[in-house]
Amino acid sequence: MTQRPPRILVFAGSLRAESYNKRVAENAAEGARAAGADVRVIDLKEFPLPVYDADLFDSVAGDPHALHDAGGGVGGPHAKPMPEGLLRIKEQFRWADGWVVSTPMHSGTYPAALHNLIDWITRMAPGERPLDNINRKVIGVVSCVFAGSGTLAIAEFKRLMTTLGSMVVPGSAIVEITSHDEMFDAEGKIRDQDVRKAVESTGARVVKFVEKLGLTGHGD
Repeated sequence: MTQRPPRILVFAGSLRAESYNKRVAENAAEGARAAGADVRVIDLKEFPLPVYDADLFDSVAGDPHALHDAGGGVGGPHAKPMPEGLLRIKEQFRWADGWVVSTPMHSGTYPAALHNLIDWITRMAPGERPLDNINRKVIGVVSCVFAGSGTLAIAEFKRLMTTLGSMVVPGSAIVEITSHDEMFDAEGKIRDQDVRKAVESTGARVVKFVEKLGLTGHGD
C-alpha cells in the first residue's frame, strides 16, 4: 500500500473578513504544500458556532469522565442535536494529521473565537473517543500582530494544545502589522522575504513532523 501525503488543516483564529491573519495563514499553507502536503485552508466564519454552553450540548452523551466510569470509550448517541457548524468543522479536524494556526492577540492572549472552537471540538460526537480531534495532531502556530506583541498569544495557545495532547512544533513566526499594501503583494504573499520564509517554514515543519512521527497512515 502507498502512503498518502500528510493532511494539513490551515486556518486563522480571527473571524474578520479582511483579517491579516487569514492572509498569513494562506502563506503558511504554501509552505505546507511545497513540503508535499495535502492542504485545506478553512475560514472559521464559515462554520458558525455558538458560545459553548452545556445546555446546547448533550453533556451526558459527550462526557468522557462518565463514559470512562461506565467502562466505555466512545461518544454515545445524543438526545440533543449538535450544532450544524460543529458537525461540519469536526469533519475537517478529523481529516487532518496536523494544523497550522495563525492567531491574532486579543487582550494579551489568543481570541475568544479560537478558544470557543477548541471547547467545541473537544466535545465528543457519537462514535468519537476522548480528544479524537486533538490527540496526536501536529500543530504549528504563527501570529500577525502589532509591533511588540504576539508572543503571549502564541505561548498561551501552545500551552493549551500541549495540555490537551497535541504535539506543537518548535519555533513560531511573528508578522508585524503595518498596512495591508505594505505587508502583502497583489497575490496576498508577504512582501518581506525573510518573514514569508519564516511563515512558510512553519507550515513545512508541521508536514515534516507528521511524516517523522508516522501519522499519515495508508491509502485514503
